[in-house]
Amino acid sequence: MLNLFENIPLKDKTSYKIGGAAKFYSEPRSEEEIIELYRFALQRGLSVFVLGNGSNVVVSDEGLDGLVINLSVNFSKLDWDGSSALVSSGFSLDELAEAAAQKRFGGMEELSGIPGTIGGAVVMNAGAFNTEISHTLRSVRILKISTLTIETIPASELAFGYRQSAIKNSGNLVLSAIFDFKLSPDATQIRQRILDKREQKQPLDFPNCGSVFKRPPGNYAGTLIESCGLKGFKAGGAMVSPKHANFIVNTGNALAEDVRSVILHIQKTVFDKTGILLEPEVIFIGKFSFSLLDVFAGGVAGECPPSKAGEARPPY
Repeated sequence: MLNLFENIPLKDKTSYKIGGAAKFYSEPRSEEEIIELYRFALQRGLSVFVLGNGSNVVVSDEGLDGLVINLSVNFSKLDWDGSSALVSSGFSLDELAEAAAQKRFGGMEELSGIPGTIGGAVVMNAGAFNTEISHTLRSVRILKISTLTIETIPASELAFGYRQSAIKNSGNLVLSAIFDFKLSPDATQIRQRILDKREQKQPLDFPNCGSVFKRPPGNYAGTLIESCGLKGFKAGGAMVSPKHANFIVNTGNALAEDVRSVILHIQKTVFDKTGILLEPEVIFIGKFSFSLLDVFAGGVAGECPPSKAGEARPPY
């Protein structure tokens, strides 16, 4: 029997604390149940969104007229085999970085503090401080959505780039991944330095989705936004953080449309003043209306449903 619920609010499932309800919501307990959930969605023509910790997403105020599959509850297992880790897709990226550092394993310390899950991090090739998750990745176990079959793919075949991978382009679902680490006596100290930097520079005291825009070539989104005088700009309850300009925070009562308005204002202002069009990194779930400034591959295109029936967005 499917672990399936109706009309579940998503605002408590995301780091932004914003958004309406999902028509259907599930926290599957096995790979077989995930497959059955996709069959359920296909039979009813439902869109599917795969959720992890709910970071890097903005849920529409109207919610989602489809199925949300949350992997962070029952797919969050970590097993060690020497210096290699087998990790389920719903496991926290920061917790994996912590576990590796505690074992004096290096290669992931710079990813400390990133709030997403392994599945989403692999799909988006999460990175920070010149380190990307693909640097330690050996292979990925995926569910092919087109055939609902499972296969293992080596990292070398996943075409990783800046916030890109072959998995993202295919819409397939990450079930687990294997990472290989090397000994690093300074791993715990490096991790702590990274966490200290994040605490000093990022607005961790307000709900947010992390960095909103991708880094433009040869520049930084936060630098461009700040240079345009947009720190502190506000629409409703959403505000450009005075601490870090590439963060839009929920000051307490923000709506998804408030966040959308701030994003559009940032894009227009930065483009008018610099000629650079900032590309959103955040993914929009549900129905939004966007201007041409927002037609990017990062989850935004006109009205933005989460996916076609049977397809998956990356889990976060």
